[in-house]
Amino acid sequence: MIRRPLPTLALVMTAAAALFATSTGSARAEDALSSLSAQASPIDAPDGPKDQLRRIGITPDVWVTQIYQGQPGGDASKTWAYGGKVDGFLKIDAEKLGLWSGLRVNVQYEHYFGENINRQDFALIPVNTAQAYLGEGTYHSALSISVTQDLGEHVSVSAGKFNMMTLASRTPLIGGGGVDTFMNRALALPSTGVAYTAARGGAADRVVISAPYLIGGLVTIKTEPVILTLGVLDPRSAENPRVIERPFERGVAAGASATVPTEIFGLRGFHTFRAAYSDARGIDLDEIAQIRPPSLIGGSVVTKKGYCFGSYAIQQNFFQSAANPAVGWGLFGLAAMSDGNPTPVKWNMLVGLAGNNLLEGRENDRWGVGFFHYGVTEPVLAGLNTLGFARRGEGGVEGFYNLAITPWLRLSADLQIIDPWNPGKQRETVAALRLQTKF
Repeated sequence: MIRRPLPTLALVMTAAAALFATSTGSARAEDALSSLSAQASPIDAPDGPKDQLRRIGITPDVWVTQIYQGQPGGDASKTWAYGGKVDGFLKIDAEKLGLWSGLRVNVQYEHYFGENINRQDFALIPVNTAQAYLGEGTYHSALSISVTQDLGEHVSVSAGKFNMMTLASRTPLIGGGGVDTFMNRALALPSTGVAYTAARGGAADRVVISAPYLIGGLVTIKTEPVILTLGVLDPRSAENPRVIERPFERGVAAGASATVPTEIFGLRGFHTFRAAYSDARGIDLDEIAQIRPPSLIGGSVVTKKGYCFGSYAIQQNFFQSAANPAVGWGLFGLAAMSDGNPTPVKWNMLVGLAGNNLLEGRENDRWGVGFFHYGVTEPVLAGLNTLGFARRGEGGVEGFYNLAITPWLRLSADLQIIDPWNPGKQRETVAALRLQTKF
């Protein structure tokens, strides 16, 4: 059992106030505190260093997310862990710097610290997306860099290493990434169809449903009324340094998505259709019952080439702010299906309600409740059963409330109830507190 206390809000507020006072010099204390509660960052005072950098095309941000999570009920009950991650962002607008029209660079550095319960529980899907990619030991770091070139008003081309968790966080209503909305990977990093089930050296996850980091290129075409995105990507997760050193050596994944914005009675919504195909090889799941440790069979396993994927997603506001249509709450949903071999998940779905609290003064608060289910492909279940391991699909429900103490300081409470894929294990109850500070 791991027990470590969360830092108190008082300490965080005190440190933030000290940073703000340093950046504002001789500002009166009462004015500083008033401004502190309204500005986007404790060190982002009007005409301050960050404001001046933005004017010339450089936008730095640092997020610190602390997580205390454990199981009050289930086979791993009384297992608790404290940890988190630090995200450093740098956005560069080359045009504002006077270098190149339409060129933008996005850099994200992540540093993971502490512990988590992802592999101490019995669930198939990680219950803590923000810390699901820890290396051995107590920390792990990752760097993602992408370059985007605008080709006129409607077309842009991007290339590099993409952080899929950060891209998921931009999804209306549901959000993503595990740092401020849902925590379970099923909801925080939904399937994209680009995955790789390798005999060895695959993604560092217990089930490949979507890679957290991808290398490749994307083309976005904004038309009326459809936004098209076309991608050519390495199907392996770019957590693995070899993917960066030797991209596309084991295959290529190609995907396309079409997003259609809609309005129903003045309430905005989005419908997204996605399809993907990869020629990568993975374990032939029809032969899983014959698989033994490589040392016993000379290191060889039967593989199958290629897989396909399709999905449909919806986000539809039920209520929204009259002043800002982007602030609202409503329905989200996703239904996805693959050929089920070599991908281990045949189908998955999620549905729920999420968005902003529209009560006056609480518009920055976020909340959500969602249900998910992952249907593990039949060859996997049958093969494992033959080997004496009874398994099934996995489903659960999650709810969270994210309280915006200030625009830059957020406290979340999260609760998950999961029926794990091992039917011999109890239903899990997973609770968490998250404290996020944005500098």
